[in-house]
Amino acid sequence: MKDLRKQDYLGVTSSSEDGDIHNNDAYLFLGNCPAHRYEAIITDPPYAIGIAGKDWDCKELQIDVLAYQFHRVLKPGGNVFVFCSDFQFGTWYRELSRYFTKLRKYAWCKPDSVGYNKGMFQESFELGLHACSDDSYFDMGNYYKNHTVTGKTSGKERIMPDPDEEWTKGKGSKALHPTQKSLKVIKDLVTALSKEGDTILDPFSGTGTLGVAAKQLGRKFEMVEYGFRNHIAAWDRILGKQV
Repeated sequence: MKDLRKQDYLGVTSSSEDGDIHNNDAYLFLGNCPAHRYEAIITDPPYAIGIAGKDWDCKELQIDVLAYQFHRVLKPGGNVFVFCSDFQFGTWYRELSRYFTKLRKYAWCKPDSVGYNKGMFQESFELGLHACSDDSYFDMGNYYKNHTVTGKTSGKERIMPDPDEEWTKGKGSKALHPTQKSLKVIKDLVTALSKEGDTILDPFSGTGTLGVAAKQLGRKFEMVEYGFRNHIAAWDRILGKQV
């Protein structure tokens, strides 16, 4: 019998009083979503870093489509935040600037990054972009810089495959999601860009860090994730079975 955890898309939805997680395609979900539904969108889409002949993270994003849909499903006065690779940044900036008047770059700086490439500067940050309008909400009760300094996601927070899953040669030793974001980083963004009771969308939710942050901070969430195994992990986190 086929292990359902290895399936990409089963089309199921897991619902709770705090929000919903959809095992779905992000483009399909956004295309069918009503307009002006969310107060904020905070997401970490694929970086497409493998398009230069590599077989990992190699699907190029339709950033123009995503920027349009983000604007369409966002309520007036809402915020968009996307993490992106450095070579995607210009495209995201151009496409989001069609709909939003204020844009600001952001960086997650990781002081504990470990490098393996000798003769090169070690990558120790990830880029993000915040887009909004002149009347968009922003938490004025705190002071926010355009960067956060915190370590990589590790320890109990790092989601691992189930012990019985055949994942890598070192079974169970590799993280389930290779680019899982730190809960602290996401909680900072949620606090800055939304109010209690707001609903936040993450159409590329991975293992559900946005949902965990939203629940802890009194927001509602709607998350979309194509990989069914990640959907299971996100749901376990929302139910409190994992960090």
